[in-house]
Amino acid sequence: MLTLAHWVFILFILLIIATLIFRKPPVLPAAVGLFGVGLAESRNGIEAVQISFRALILATSNLLGVIVLIGLVVTLTQLLQKTKADQILVRPLLRIKSMSLAYWAVGIAMWLLTLLIWPTPALTLLGAVVIPILGRIGIHPIVLAVSLAVFGKGMGLSGDFIIQGAPSLVSKATGIPIGVLLSASFPVVILSGICGAGFGYITLKLFLKTEPGSAENQKPEGISENLLEKRKNGKTERQARFERGPLLAGIMALGYLGTVIVILIFKIHGDEASGLIGGVTLLILCICTILTEGRDAFSQFIIYVKDGLRYAMGVFTPIIIMSGFFFLGTAAGSEQVFLREGPGFFYDYTILLAEWIPLTKWTVVGLIVFIAILASLDGSGFSSLPLVGGIAIALSQVSQIPAVPLAVLGQVVGIWTGAALIPWGFVAVTSAVAGVEVQRLMKYTVPAYLAAILCALGWTLLQL
Repeated sequence: MLTLAHWVFILFILLIIATLIFRKPPVLPAAVGLFGVGLAESRNGIEAVQISFRALILATSNLLGVIVLIGLVVTLTQLLQKTKADQILVRPLLRIKSMSLAYWAVGIAMWLLTLLIWPTPALTLLGAVVIPILGRIGIHPIVLAVSLAVFGKGMGLSGDFIIQGAPSLVSKATGIPIGVLLSASFPVVILSGICGAGFGYITLKLFLKTEPGSAENQKPEGISENLLEKRKNGKTERQARFERGPLLAGIMALGYLGTVIVILIFKIHGDEASGLIGGVTLLILCICTILTEGRDAFSQFIIYVKDGLRYAMGVFTPIIIMSGFFFLGTAAGSEQVFLREGPGFFYDYTILLAEWIPLTKWTVVGLIVFIAILASLDGSGFSSLPLVGGIAIALSQVSQIPAVPLAVLGQVVGIWTGAALIPWGFVAVTSAVAGVEVQRLMKYTVPAYLAAILCALGWTLLQL
């Protein structure tokens, strides 16, 4: 039996979806929805206000570790760019001469960097150095843009095997151990990533000849001119700092390589892995700041960390509000927000849905894909994970279909949607860095997206 709170929750979900369709940020409807659902549940204005705040606290507590980690990683990335250590890290890519090699080499580099520092910092690091230089030797920027989008947020963040932000959110929403999710997601992520990347490459080979313009004259706005000008100027007043670039690049490479080896050898997962990566990042950041700034390190370190955490909070603030709203429908929301026992709204909806639609593996998988796409219309894909996780566990409980493949499928579809399908999502960021139009880039990312989703869908159906 659905209560008033159930109907109000559905109403605000529909309002959020409508907002996304009209390309408006859905954060305000989600924030108002916290009060609306809280009031419908408690029938008390004061308690409704408290419920809305508890929902934000729940979302923040689940995301705080990822926020701090991303902030530290972004801080380190900015320091590497300041000392030109980033150019040393990507120097092997600058020897590329062919389109095919550029697509795969830059893509694999983007995938590896995304696993370590997430897609946006990785895109900034690679885009600022590789795109303008490869563009000058004849590699069309659309090739690099497709590679960065597909391998970065698509293949990289859909698994998020090292930082584990995405699987951590799904784990919190479903109660499934993060190690189980990581093991189950590995073949899905790799298979869908290979399919998406391969199809993107084929599409480029077929249609790149129709692309107007010459890559030699294409220069990403605000990046290549600045970079090339710096190279022409030679020595600057901060030359001593730049000379430490090789040392800083080596410290970062060895630090993260050692961390990955430790994680693999000791099979560290979840919060423990995030803690290890975060601690190593902080240690590298301290060492690099001291080596770079010398006596100014005391004051500069604070500035660096503030900038990094400010960026991370800016990225995750809307996700906190969106997650807080969707957590209302989960079992965790019932216990920690409404302060009552219960499986949550999503479970109740699924029970009702089972009376109308036969819940076979085909219909359940179709619902997961549909919900993941709708919930990712904000462009990030990340805010869809609590909703998809809650729906996956609810559908599993009612249909007796294993929850893990459903949750993994929702994670992969949600992240890929934000990476390659939504014009105002990661595609927009990539197009800005590469200096190409969003519409032109999507001509190649959408086929890659469809191939990746179909592969993930087929694999999931085989597992059920």
